[in-house]
Amino acid sequence: MRRIDYLITEARRIGKNDPNTDSTVATTDEEIIQYINDAQDELQGLISSLKGVDSIFNADTIISVVANQEAYVIPDRLFVNKEIDLVEYSATGSLTDYVVLDKISIFNRDTNNSSYPSGYWRRQGKVYINPIPSTSTGTLRVSYERTLDDLDKRRGVVSTVNGLTSTGFTSIVLDSTADETSNPNLSTIDYISIVDKDGARAAYNIPVGTYDTGTNTLTPAAGFTFELAGDTIVAGNYVVFGKWRTTHAQLPDEAESYLIHFAAEMLLHKDSSNDAAMHSAKLTSLRNQILKSIASQTSEIQRIPQFNRSYWW
Repeated sequence: MRRIDYLITEARRIGKNDPNTDSTVATTDEEIIQYINDAQDELQGLISSLKGVDSIFNADTIISVVANQEAYVIPDRLFVNKEIDLVEYSATGSLTDYVVLDKISIFNRDTNNSSYPSGYWRRQGKVYINPIPSTSTGTLRVSYERTLDDLDKRRGVVSTVNGLTSTGFTSIVLDSTADETSNPNLSTIDYISIVDKDGARAAYNIPVGTYDTGTNTLTPAAGFTFELAGDTIVAGNYVVFGKWRTTHAQLPDEAESYLIHFAAEMLLHKDSSNDAAMHSAKLTSLRNQILKSIASQTSEIQRIPQFNRSYWW
């Protein structure tokens, strides 16, 4: 899917909201970005509610267990804080030792200790392991539905990275395209994220300490460390505003038209245009087609899941 700058341009064209001859606009990019993010949120919710065999927003994470600790936070965006597909436990941390934990009710909570937990329950984005692990040698493998990253346009290019380590950096210098005029801007935003040219994550959720408009130097807040293992920054990366942000939607490419037409319809409604009704029908058609495609089964042979693990092969 194309980056959001191009989607904004298309939405303006269809929504009859092109820039004026002096390059001023009646509707800011920030407002259109919000429309597109609203469309993405709506579409992910509709796709998730299908509960199909294919979980297109599925992700996995490995969490190290701690002796006598019951609750574990998923270090990512768990969709609506509840969409967990599977929790597995490995007593050794080895890939070959994972077994599936049974989902249980909080009413079956067991706070005894054991080297081999057998179940889990969840609450507020946390997984609670029962019985509680008695050692720190194990790991959890959690399969879950991930909330898509919100979208933002490029706000500057990283020219220099200072003091880079595996856990953080001391400052970055941006090029002359650094956004110092939007609302918010680099001097007022609380968090930034860093992505590559295709919108892939470089570093998420960096708290802004200070920004020097004279030198284009951004310093993270005191105590900052990278959000996720593997985060890093290199010259040529792009700055986007906010937590969990990217420049490219993580929906299937087939959803691009929906994002554009959703934003265009909002622009037409804002201008009280008679064309809004036509675009509303177009949106309904696009939405139905996307959901139909997602819900349809592939030609793969789908075996029936075996809940009795002794019969797996």
